[in-house]
Amino acid sequence: MVKTRFFVLAAMALHFVSFVSPANLTAQRGAEQYKTGRALMDSNKTDAAIKAFEKAVALDEMNADYHLWLGRAVGTVAQNASVLRQPFLARRVRAEFERTVELDPSNIGAREGLVTFYIQAPGVMGGSIAKAREQADAIAKISPMRGHFARASIAGNQKDAATVEREFRAAADESPDSVAAATTLANFLANSNRGDEAFVVVDRYLAHHPGDLLATFWIGRLAAVTGKQLERGEKALRTVLATPGLGTEPNQPAPFAVHYRLGDIAAKGGNKELARKEYEKTLELNPKFEGARKALKAL
Repeated sequence: MVKTRFFVLAAMALHFVSFVSPANLTAQRGAEQYKTGRALMDSNKTDAAIKAFEKAVALDEMNADYHLWLGRAVGTVAQNASVLRQPFLARRVRAEFERTVELDPSNIGAREGLVTFYIQAPGVMGGSIAKAREQADAIAKISPMRGHFARASIAGNQKDAATVEREFRAAADESPDSVAAATTLANFLANSNRGDEAFVVVDRYLAHHPGDLLATFWIGRLAAVTGKQLERGEKALRTVLATPGLGTEPNQPAPFAVHYRLGDIAAKGGNKELARKEYEKTLELNPKFEGARKALKAL
């Protein structure tokens, strides 16, 4: 009986070992490194994130997401790198995004990364408006809305404000149920000193999606940025702030951002005491948020 039990256990152990193959273990380790890299990126520890993503790629070179995030991490470092390091880092960014597209032609994130690379990099480093447009066209076939966004980015680089607005409006018209399309157009209008038009865009979206939390937040954000409809903007932000579990979902406004905009509204309304309180709350929730720190100094 004991001997029989031993053979049963031994067979089970052999089955487990065969099930957890070296390939499965390697894939698991790659996934763990990728998860670590994403967490490090969220904590603004980009150099450490790069090392984690490099390990993930080494363990599973065929995973498009690993290359995508390695490219993004290197790109983040490149933004603040010395002039001597930037060409080397830029080549790495481009290579990782291109490899992502090779592995997954439908990866919009990588194609958007290439658009940014092509419009920002000088020609000697591989920059090319024509290649940026090729990527924008490819994106449009996958997602018309994001294709419009990509074309707007190219137009913005070329200082063509009329085309930027046309692309943003096309995105909002073709994707009326997208809060991203509505708020992107509203943001452009607000930054162009056309605050009244910006409110119209968000109100049009809210008319079909009443209670949408992000759009409601944008009413407050527009009030804070433009100085218009301050009372309404404050009410909208208070409504957002009262939402149970605010900030626990990825598409929800972050609580610190709501307090920050409440501070802006209070400051524009002349209530410095309330503005200070909201900015301090913002920093309590996000100590690294420089916008609130600067706003406090400005008071």
